[in-house]
Amino acid sequence: IFSCYEACRLDPSLRIAVIEAGSPLEQRKCPIDGVRIKSCINCPTCAIMNGFGGAGAFSDGKYNITNQFGGSLYEYVGNNAEIRKKCLENDLHLLDAKVRHLGTDINYIVLQNLFDELKDKADFFFHTRIEEVRQTEAGYQLISSKGEVFEGKQCIISTGRSGSKWMQKICDSLHIRTESNRVDIG
Repeated sequence: IFSCYEACRLDPSLRIAVIEAGSPLEQRKCPIDGVRIKSCINCPTCAIMNGFGGAGAFSDGKYNITNQFGGSLYEYVGNNAEIRKKCLENDLHLLDAKVRHLGTDINYIVLQNLFDELKDKADFFFHTRIEEVRQTEAGYQLISSKGEVFEGKQCIISTGRSGSKWMQKICDSLHIRTESNRVDIG
């Protein structure tokens, strides 16, 4: 969502497709009601994990106001009491970042506002699961489970947690080296 937002902002002439396995935000409803349905019924696309906003759509709405988070800090510092010194020795910088805590209800409104901002600037394809990504001379082809072919010069893939195994398969097919890694802060 934020990649689409930034690309539209930086170059309004771009034609952008956002392909989503799940539903639009307002259609994301989990059938578990605690009365009739008490546990997961394995929906074809999980409304909690997939759809506009991803798993974060129903999170507690914490927005980190920096793009410098992430990494494997534990590899360099472990639980050492001299954490700042070790970080600096390894060219790592501890960030005292502001975190905006909006809450779940406001988070939903922020995501809806983002969609409203983007809906006329990008083409959204909901309920569309990509099965294959091919590199071509002109860029990339994405092939959906329904046989649709999307073509573009550039491609950003953002699967979230639920798509990590699929992403590994795609990277293998494109000969992209990957590494399993936890994210300390993200």
